[in-house]
Amino acid sequence: MKISMRNVIFGIIIVICIFAINFGVYWQFFRKTTPTPDVSTIDGTSIDQKELAKDFKNIFNNTLDYQGYDVNISGITKIKADEDLIYTWVTRESNIDNRYDLNLTIPRVNISSVSAEKFNENIKNIYVNKANDIILHSTSHTIYTVEYMSYINTNILSLVIKSTLKEGNNPQRVIIQTYNYNLSTNEEVTFNQMLEIKGLNETQVKSTVQNTVMEANIEARQAKRTWI
Repeated sequence: MKISMRNVIFGIIIVICIFAINFGVYWQFFRKTTPTPDVSTIDGTSIDQKELAKDFKNIFNNTLDYQGYDVNISGITKIKADEDLIYTWVTRESNIDNRYDLNLTIPRVNISSVSAEKFNENIKNIYVNKANDIILHSTSHTIYTVEYMSYINTNILSLVIKSTLKEGNNPQRVIIQTYNYNLSTNEEVTFNQMLEIKGLNETQVKSTVQNTVMEANIEARQAKRTWI
């Protein structure tokens, strides 16, 4: 029983830390923000980290949000003319008793370019192939979900995919994958380029993320003492 509880707690700590890291990055790059009367400050803007964490968990609605931007896509060639720049490519919800539960909403970047094709190939290799492997080869009950959200912030298209995997008695894993695309240049945007575009200091970003992870870890340890 103690081993099982330690596994559960360890899994919760990992999940909390993953969410902490990613909502920090999400706030920096993908979200329009307004000042809030609470904890941390970056470049003069106050942020409530607990509210951001809650917000981050609820943003995966499988849509593309233009955030009010009037985006010029005259230089973009779509793969499917009648679909948006990000659209749902694969949907599947199925259950086989004692084998698997699948709830999949897998996106596709609807842009004809070398960089976008690389994104789509990566998405296929990670998410579609994993689902197929579970369907064909799972030997213990597996729960696998995939969902996404996407934003356009000025001329940057950002896609964030969240997958949750629980295999048998193993701790649940939450994995976040991000893809950023410059609609003006038709090229991938790297993390360092995002920092430059947003005028952010790498040291500040890392410090904010590290502080958030430390706070999440402290909360998880306090919860551990309470449960035990």
